[in-house]
Amino acid sequence: MTLTSSRTRAGLLAAVFLGSFMALLDVSVVSVALPTMQRTLGASFSGLQWIVDGYTVALTAVILTGGTLGDRYGRKRGYLTGLTVFTIASVGCALAPTLEWLVAARVVQGFAASAVIPGAVALLAHAYPEPGARAKVMGLWGTVAGCALVLGPLLGGPLTDAFGWPAIFLVNVPIGLVAVLTGRRGITESRDPAHGALDLTGQVLGALWIGLLTFAVIEAGRTGFDTLTVTTGVLGFAALAAFIVVELRVPHPMLPVRLFAGTRFSVAIFAAWSLGFAAYPAVFLIGVYLQQARGATATEAGVQMLPYVLANVVAAFAAGRLSARFGAHRLLPVSYFVASVGSFAFLVLEADSPYWVVAVAFAVAGAGVGLSITPSNIVGLAGLPGHRSGIASATVNAARQTGTALGVAALGALLARGSTLPAGLHLAMGVAGIVLLAVTVLTAATLGGAGRRTAD
Repeated sequence: MTLTSSRTRAGLLAAVFLGSFMALLDVSVVSVALPTMQRTLGASFSGLQWIVDGYTVALTAVILTGGTLGDRYGRKRGYLTGLTVFTIASVGCALAPTLEWLVAARVVQGFAASAVIPGAVALLAHAYPEPGARAKVMGLWGTVAGCALVLGPLLGGPLTDAFGWPAIFLVNVPIGLVAVLTGRRGITESRDPAHGALDLTGQVLGALWIGLLTFAVIEAGRTGFDTLTVTTGVLGFAALAAFIVVELRVPHPMLPVRLFAGTRFSVAIFAAWSLGFAAYPAVFLIGVYLQQARGATATEAGVQMLPYVLANVVAAFAAGRLSARFGAHRLLPVSYFVASVGSFAFLVLEADSPYWVVAVAFAVAGAGVGLSITPSNIVGLAGLPGHRSGIASATVNAARQTGTALGVAALGALLARGSTLPAGLHLAMGVAGIVLLAVTVLTAATLGGAGRRTAD
């Protein structure tokens, strides 16, 4: 596609940046509204987990297929359809009279986001084929993504306190409408059917095993290992085994299982999954801790989360330069060590801890997450042929999202099991710290000579 005018270029960027901002905002904006949702909807703690995981599981289950559908049927069509469905689902969230309705609408949001997020990247990559221009526009897209993370709690708190929790979803409506209207004019249709083969069996099995295992972990935290929980868990592992078998046999697999034969790729995938499992749920846990243990309002909680989100964004910005200077294989274990220290720092937090102690713990945890994402992506792609880079990058990100879904379920269950909320927080973050420390040791041991074998 050739951009023939600055007006067309502006329309494309506005549509892509606004749509991406909206989809990513809903990852963090709910964190400060959850206690209010719990009171007004009469939800249990496991219900709060499903408000988060309904979105995450749906996004994770089909994100690898989202880009494929765009290639096959049209990137513009896929992206604008995703935006439209996401906007409508946001209205459904705002109107939800019950927890079940809200979770169902969040699932629809997640499915729609699976077309928006990879679709945005594909549109930018196609519109800016020159490496220099592409690097700049992708950097801008990353900045937008970072802003969505930062502004989520800051917007969600005041909106919840002033207008109630439905307002955090209604704010998506004007953003979505503007993105769709500008996209209709500014985006030129493109498609690549030759690279848009669908793996429907793998898609169904992938959604099954992620959903079943997440359900089993959340229910185990609520009811223990009863018949339903155990049966669901067994079915989830059976679906996972069937998924692996299918992906090894189909000509165009959704997940390239054979790439896992490479040590670097396998380690990068496990590291990405572990980061999602052990570190990403911290935003969910922080929101609950600040409001239910410390008595903060939603607005106060959003402001008090600033050390976490700002440290995350600053560290993410620095991670690219640090990876280029020292090598991603060296930065990766360091970043996971910082993340583990951040998790262990939560062990000193009590309901009446001075805020400066809380802020330091938040900042270290956020910095660890920000430092980890870029090197794990680079390590995952290093040494692979160019035609594999797209699916490899998508796999790294899908692993991270899968870890997040299971982490919210598992760490949330541990939080609920504590005799007090701070005690539950200590248990959850202690487990998270151990996982991240184990990955620190693993990456240091397996990637130590990577720099001599292949450049990052």
